[in-house]
Amino acid sequence: METKQLDFSEDTDDEWMQVVGKLRERQRVMNLELSGKEQEEFDPDEGASASEKMKCLQTWGVPERILKNIFSVENPLEKTKAVKWVRQFSLQPREAWCLVLSGGKGTGKSTGAAVWLYDNVPPDGAPSYTTRYWWSGTRIARTNGYAKEFEKMMQHKFMVIDDLGVEYLDKNGNFLQRLDELIDERYSNFKRTIITTNLNVQAFQDRYGDRVTDRLREGFAYGGGFYEIADDSMRARR
Repeated sequence: METKQLDFSEDTDDEWMQVVGKLRERQRVMNLELSGKEQEEFDPDEGASASEKMKCLQTWGVPERILKNIFSVENPLEKTKAVKWVRQFSLQPREAWCLVLSGGKGTGKSTGAAVWLYDNVPPDGAPSYTTRYWWSGTRIARTNGYAKEFEKMMQHKFMVIDDLGVEYLDKNGNFLQRLDELIDERYSNFKRTIITTNLNVQAFQDRYGDRVTDRLREGFAYGGGFYEIADDSMRARR
């Protein structure tokens, strides 16, 4: 079957999600049929292989320590709450633009976000140029709000903001201003976004204010959410 290569240089979010949705449904059926076999066999026949997807995630900025968790034998991803939630999130309407995964270190929230990107690798793998879809809170804090990089960040079709809450808040509020602008732009254009944080709901609101949290809540109303993970640490079980 012929697959269609999406043009990453244009905003084709609807077309993108249609293709990803078809691939996800095909993969779901294959998962049921091939339960217990190697993960490589779960990929669509016409799509990228597991190894190609992993290379794609590297170009997207996913840290190596998180990539190693994706196919962990000790912690099968299909059984973690984070992975369950991100895959449910992928099936929601475009208005459900955001998902927040909250929990302590090692609870699988960042790995779950990486699985979401893995599931969204296009059929032909990564484009020829590098696009960063994975951003830590500290990296965003270091990004100049007037830089082209920040403008691109706001327009990405999907984005992970990892470990939001550990970044330094400057006394002038520059980071909060950039975060507000980033969230507002993605909210206004239904750009899919997953945030991981060690903050609970109240601490998150206290740190980032009503404007940011109100934008997130509107996405929650359509199928996104703020999920707190209380599982034992993935690291502790190794």
